[in-house]
Amino acid sequence: FGMVAFASSLDQAGPITKTVEDAAILLRSMCSFDPKDSTSLDVDTPDWTQSLGKSVKGLRIGVPREYVVDGMPAEIQALWDQGIEWLKAAGCEIVPISLPHTRYALPAYYIIAPAEASSNLARYDGMRFGHRAEGTTSLTDLYETSRAQGFGKEVQRRLTIGAYVLSAGFYDAYYVRALKVRRRIAMDFDAVWDRVDAILTPSTPSAAFALGDKQIDPLQMYLNDIFTVTANLAGLPGISVPAGLDAGGLPLGLQVIGKALDEATVFQVASALEDAAGFVAKPEKWW
Repeated sequence: FGMVAFASSLDQAGPITKTVEDAAILLRSMCSFDPKDSTSLDVDTPDWTQSLGKSVKGLRIGVPREYVVDGMPAEIQALWDQGIEWLKAAGCEIVPISLPHTRYALPAYYIIAPAEASSNLARYDGMRFGHRAEGTTSLTDLYETSRAQGFGKEVQRRLTIGAYVLSAGFYDAYYVRALKVRRRIAMDFDAVWDRVDAILTPSTPSAAFALGDKQIDPLQMYLNDIFTVTANLAGLPGISVPAGLDAGGLPLGLQVIGKALDEATVFQVASALEDAAGFVAKPEKWW
């Protein structure tokens, strides 16, 4: 409660930390039932720090073949292979799995998320919430100018996409169909949880791009979400652990996805990866 809603059915507040332990500590502090938040669950909050350092021997780790995407840099594949070897060495059983609807996750996400954002952010009109423009001449002018000034270019782009897919004649063709695809993606995960305890994938198909770079190509930016949006669509916990550097010295991560409300196993596997990777690289001063 109190946070700005982007896409209500996808949003999840999560910490960005230096270590897996810090993430467990912060998440425990953040998690509790809030009667003012319709998306919060009235369940006990475990002490996830108890999962850190526990042996992962015997855990079954799924490796989805659909996460091998065309054009993925060799260094991403190499890091993924290394992560698999680290977990093997720690005693995990590696299980090849299939999540066949993964390839539809990104387009489904970029229909559902902008649609919900368009609905949620409609209240930021300069009257009820948000920035109010000065010197306007009419109510319509106030709305338009306030939103134009208050939202950045990327937010405006997503709101426009969202308004389009929710508009008359397109709602069923885009938004409703995307929700059906989302259900299929969740069913893919449901079908493998009886065989695996967690899933290991790369975090992104490339290292972070430079500030201001690729601004003229939003599609390229959106493609960087290809490995992470499935967890949001399926309602699953995920964590990205820095595990190596690319040729340019930029960090690359490995992602662990777990069963719903099984953050304990996610932290357990992430802790093992962190120990094996021994990632201590720090950026040079860049500002």
